[in-house]
Amino acid sequence: MKEFNGRSFLTVDSKGRLFLPQGYRDLLGENFVISLSEDLKTPAFYTKEDWDKKSALLRRIPQTDRRAHGLLRMIFSATFPEYNTDAQGRVLIPLALRQLYGLNEGSEAVLAGVGSTLEIWNAAAFEASMNALEGESAGEALDYIYDTYFSTGIDAGKGDGEA
Repeated sequence: MKEFNGRSFLTVDSKGRLFLPQGYRDLLGENFVISLSEDLKTPAFYTKEDWDKKSALLRRIPQTDRRAHGLLRMIFSATFPEYNTDAQGRVLIPLALRQLYGLNEGSEAVLAGVGSTLEIWNAAAFEASMNALEGESAGEALDYIYDTYFSTGIDAGKGDGEA
């Protein structure tokens, strides 16, 4: 299973490109997809296989569902399939995504591995997002994750499991 981890700090060049470190290029493969992250807060790279799975799920939503249609429009209109890097390992971030998420020429960017996706963040927005999870809210988020996904009737993951 391919998994993106870690983070890289980069600069958007004058043509709107980012250099992708070799390890990330290896995980993405020759052709990959740029779309929105799972929480819709930033662009993200997907392997072709992972995007195809996600797209298949999204296509199950009827286009006649008016409430969902706006979200589908947002996601699919921000999706750019069949992307690859140039000979120097750079990838052009689509202009629409650069403008929407503050990835302008000379701006600092962060590539953040998030399991099945590699998110592309404006560095200031990334720092703000990380700061928002500090302290009490990080603990609340962990409690939510344990309670929602790992609870088995005992205090799973929060100690030795004794009642």
